[in-house]
Amino acid sequence: MQVQLQGISEDRIQQIFENLIAQYKRLPRWIYVDVSYLYNFHLDDFETIRKINLLCRYSLRAVKEWHQMLERWLADQTVVLGCNQIKPIKISRSFDRVVNEGMEEVALCLTGGPGSVFKFHGIGSGVFTEVSPSDKAMVNEVSRIDVTTSVEGGALSRDGSTIYIIGNHPKSIEQGLMTELAAFNDESTDTDKMLDHSRFPDPIDHLINQDVAGGTIVVWQCSS
Repeated sequence: MQVQLQGISEDRIQQIFENLIAQYKRLPRWIYVDVSYLYNFHLDDFETIRKINLLCRYSLRAVKEWHQMLERWLADQTVVLGCNQIKPIKISRSFDRVVNEGMEEVALCLTGGPGSVFKFHGIGSGVFTEVSPSDKAMVNEVSRIDVTTSVEGGALSRDGSTIYIIGNHPKSIEQGLMTELAAFNDESTDTDKMLDHSRFPDPIDHLINQDVAGGTIVVWQCSS
């Protein structure tokens, strides 16, 4: 599949992260920066998106190109996939946080404990004003998928210290305004740990069986 991208480079995406860190830089420390994207696609366009996100399971290059596409769509620019111009119905971006549970799991791994795979992607419709470091659950979870096996496409990958979690949810999930994304290490809400929680003040309006809602979570770890 031929992908044409113009105007948004990998360097530009890196600059977004660095600018965000500079705003909060005080003392030397280890920082987790989160940027998440929430979107939905018409069913006619989704098969192409599904194939791209399936490819992301095996190709880091495809993951980076996907991230560039998201930034182009945010800038209201066109992405040509094959011979078709494709854009989401709506896309929203949020800079939020890796929560305490996620950082504790990383610390556990670094000190010889068992590692966790945060391959479960959640989407929800909760009404709340901010994400808290102590969050352990979504406010109103609508759907949770395993991004490594979902037939709708998705991926969990790493580029250096950057983590990408991409997930598309079934078209049949409960309709309404989608306002939050999250990443977990377990399918069960009784035993899971939350890595990331993102709130979107500008939600997307999902219509059951008429569009596919999804999201991409990017966690960038760095020292400052």
